[in-house]
Amino acid sequence: MEKPTQHRRRIVFLNRSYWPDIEATGQLLTDLCKGLASQYDVHVVCGQPNFPEPNSRFMRSGVEVRSGVTLHRLNHRQANKKNPFSRIASMISFYRAVDRYLKQSRLAADIVISETDPFMLPLAGARHAQRIGAQHCVYLQDIYPDVAVAIGKLRLPYSAELIRNRLRQSYVQASKIIVLGRCMRRRLIGPTWNVPTEKIELLSNWADCTSLQPVEHINNPFRRRHNLADDFIVMHSGNMGLTQRLDVLIEATQDPSWPSHAKLLLVGNGASRDRLLERAKQVDPGGYRIRFAAYQPREKLRESLSAADVHIVSMHEKVAGCLCPSKLYGIMSVGRPIIAVADSETDLCQTVIERDLGWCVQPGSPKLLAQAVAMAEAQANGSVEQISISLEQQSRLRKIARTEFDRPVIIERFAQLLGNILIDKTSDEVHSPSTTVPAPLGSKFKTTAAIPTTNTLPTTK
Repeated sequence: MEKPTQHRRRIVFLNRSYWPDIEATGQLLTDLCKGLASQYDVHVVCGQPNFPEPNSRFMRSGVEVRSGVTLHRLNHRQANKKNPFSRIASMISFYRAVDRYLKQSRLAADIVISETDPFMLPLAGARHAQRIGAQHCVYLQDIYPDVAVAIGKLRLPYSAELIRNRLRQSYVQASKIIVLGRCMRRRLIGPTWNVPTEKIELLSNWADCTSLQPVEHINNPFRRRHNLADDFIVMHSGNMGLTQRLDVLIEATQDPSWPSHAKLLLVGNGASRDRLLERAKQVDPGGYRIRFAAYQPREKLRESLSAADVHIVSMHEKVAGCLCPSKLYGIMSVGRPIIAVADSETDLCQTVIERDLGWCVQPGSPKLLAQAVAMAEAQANGSVEQISISLEQQSRLRKIARTEFDRPVIIERFAQLLGNILIDKTSDEVHSPSTTVPAPLGSKFKTTAAIPTTNTLPTTK
């Protein structure tokens, strides 16, 4: 049997969402794994995409290699995103599929990295790492159950405490816990979680500054397609969920402070989209101030993000410290100013203030938001001096994104973190893959390439 030509340390990621899923966590993980594949043997145990890219072709179940990354895609029950019980059933189904697969395959790894789609994955990751003698890391895109409690989706008495206690055990035992911002770190080291500070590493998300470059309004196909003409466009781009409170944006367009030729453009999909559409019809039946546009594929993102004059990045006031919106970096990459609607203690607001990227508004106030839009409009269309300030701000935003939040910059920091973790492993603790075994004859799993493992690939149901 063919053996690897040279040994590279193996990193195994656990997360449901991966290519071709267009959900943000899946796209980010895909970028990360492809970037790490030049230095590590990267494997991903993933599931079925909720929103696959249009016309994408992928193996529904089995093992395949794409862009240097080995994917172990599992079957599980898929969710109806509008049905909370279906979503819970899907999370449990995927978690069990991962736990079963890891137990049966004994997939070798030097480091197992558990993400949080679904939030229970660190429990399976910790068990597998202990079973094979690997290091375990937890990579938190959000902190659960805190998010669910904040938006009122988890109300059963003591359930949040029980979940938190179980997860905390796997966090404390992990080699590292990777979070996206300072506010997330503060939440974890606080009295509710009480996670040791030395366990936590801070690594932000990123943007692809090579593809996300500014497109001037006069040459922007997105503005032409949507007949935006000379309107001042206030854009929210991305998921329309419960953690953003986008209803406040709708109400802000009706405030007297809202500029007369400013339009709110909501771009994307999500659980709250239908409700927002209905509310927009009630307050703006003619569509003069509020418009909607569908999700934009990544290859069109530079056009859609650049079409805005100012972007809204909104967070529910109760989710401070639970997550950090990654859309911030794409907006910076195209050089557009930002109105952050979030608690002042969030990394979002602190970054906007510290870097002078725009304006911060406390959540829940349509009037304050409308006033911030008016200030942004005045700066963009005011005196020669104000316009000069606006242009300087755009150039500075782009520079910060390129030097600090570009994809290669963050991926290299991630690779360095993995290297530091591996340095601590003694030679007798390294469990490197040594053989290549194809899927057993007749298995439901198929493979498109020879995959080094410590055992044959099991059939999953």
